[in-house]
Amino acid sequence: MTDLSSTIFQDFTLPEAQVVILGGVDRLVRGDVIHAVYPDTTSFYQATVVQPPRKVSGGESFVMVNFKDDGDENGITHDKAVLMKHVMRVPYGAL
Repeated sequence: MTDLSSTIFQDFTLPEAQVVILGGVDRLVRGDVIHAVYPDTTSFYQATVVQPPRKVSGGESFVMVNFKDDGDENGITHDKAVLMKHVMRVPYGAL
Protein backbone atom coordinates (compact mmCIF):
# COMPACT_ATOMS: atom_id res chain seq x y z
CA MET A 1 0.00 0.00 0.00
CA THR A 2 1.30 3.42 -0.85
CA ASP A 3 0.80 6.45 1.35
CA LEU A 4 -0.03 9.08 -1.25
CA SER A 5 0.49 11.87 1.25
CA SER A 6 4.21 11.04 1.33
CA THR A 7 4.68 10.88 -2.45
CA ILE A 8 7.04 13.53 -3.80
CA PHE A 9 6.05 15.10 -7.08
CA GLN A 10 8.65 16.76 -9.27
CA ASP A 11 8.41 18.89 -12.38
CA PHE A 12 10.83 18.15 -15.20
CA THR A 13 11.79 20.48 -18.01
CA LEU A 14 12.81 18.88 -21.29
CA PRO A 15 14.19 20.40 -24.45
CA GLU A 16 11.50 20.51 -27.13
CA ALA A 17 13.55 18.12 -29.29
CA GLN A 18 13.06 15.39 -26.66
CA VAL A 19 9.27 15.69 -26.54
CA VAL A 20 7.24 13.32 -28.74
CA ILE A 21 3.58 14.04 -29.39
CA LEU A 22 1.61 10.81 -29.64
CA GLY A 23 -1.10 10.25 -32.19
CA GLY A 24 -1.23 10.74 -35.90
CA VAL A 25 0.25 7.33 -36.70
CA ASP A 26 -1.61 5.94 -39.67
CA ARG A 27 -1.11 3.47 -42.47
CA LEU A 28 0.83 0.89 -40.53
CA VAL A 29 1.48 -2.30 -42.45
CA ARG A 30 2.79 -5.70 -41.50
CA GLY A 31 6.53 -5.52 -40.86
CA ASP A 32 6.65 -1.86 -39.80
CA VAL A 33 8.92 -1.31 -36.80
CA ILE A 34 7.35 0.97 -34.19
CA HIS A 35 7.57 1.85 -30.51
CA ALA A 36 4.53 0.79 -28.49
CA VAL A 37 3.58 0.80 -24.83
CA TYR A 38 4.02 -2.74 -23.51
CA PRO A 39 0.73 -4.01 -22.00
CA ASP A 40 0.19 -3.19 -18.32
CA THR A 41 3.18 -0.82 -18.24
CA THR A 42 3.94 2.80 -19.07
CA SER A 43 7.08 2.00 -21.06
CA PHE A 44 7.65 2.09 -24.80
CA TYR A 45 9.41 -0.88 -26.39
CA GLN A 46 10.36 -1.69 -29.95
CA ALA A 47 7.75 -3.80 -31.72
CA THR A 48 6.95 -5.10 -35.19
CA VAL A 49 3.47 -4.82 -36.66
CA VAL A 50 1.98 -8.27 -37.37
CA GLN A 51 -1.56 -7.10 -38.28
CA PRO A 52 -2.58 -3.63 -39.46
CA PRO A 53 -4.74 -1.44 -37.21
CA ARG A 54 -8.40 -2.35 -36.67
CA LYS A 55 -11.27 -0.46 -35.06
CA VAL A 56 -13.18 -1.94 -32.14
CA SER A 57 -16.60 -1.02 -30.85
CA GLY A 58 -16.41 2.35 -29.19
CA GLY A 59 -14.29 3.78 -32.01
CA GLU A 60 -10.80 3.06 -30.69
CA SER A 61 -8.25 1.38 -32.95
CA PHE A 62 -5.63 -1.17 -32.01
CA VAL A 63 -2.74 -2.87 -33.77
CA MET A 64 -1.31 -6.37 -33.24
CA VAL A 65 2.45 -6.40 -32.61
CA ASN A 66 5.34 -8.61 -31.57
CA PHE A 67 7.61 -6.93 -29.04
CA LYS A 68 11.36 -7.31 -29.48
CA ASP A 69 12.93 -9.82 -27.05
CA ASP A 70 9.50 -10.88 -25.75
CA GLY A 71 9.71 -14.63 -26.30
CA ASP A 72 8.28 -17.01 -23.70
CA GLU A 73 10.20 -19.90 -22.09
CA ASN A 74 9.88 -21.83 -25.39
CA GLY A 75 11.18 -18.94 -27.48
CA ILE A 76 7.76 -18.15 -28.94
CA THR A 77 6.80 -14.48 -29.30
CA HIS A 78 3.05 -14.00 -28.94
CA ASP A 79 1.08 -11.26 -30.68
CA LYS A 80 -0.12 -8.48 -28.38
CA ALA A 81 -2.84 -5.89 -28.99
CA VAL A 82 -1.88 -2.25 -28.41
CA LEU A 83 -4.20 0.74 -28.71
CA MET A 84 -3.13 3.07 -31.50
CA LYS A 85 -2.98 5.97 -29.05
CA HIS A 86 -0.07 4.08 -27.41
CA VAL A 87 1.97 3.75 -30.61
CA MET A 88 4.60 5.98 -32.18
CA ARG A 89 6.92 5.75 -35.13
CA VAL A 90 10.53 5.07 -34.24
CA PRO A 91 12.37 8.41 -34.04
CA TYR A 92 14.79 8.96 -36.91
CA GLY A 93 18.15 7.36 -36.14
CA ALA A 94 16.87 5.41 -33.12
CA LEU A 95 17.27 1.92 -34.63
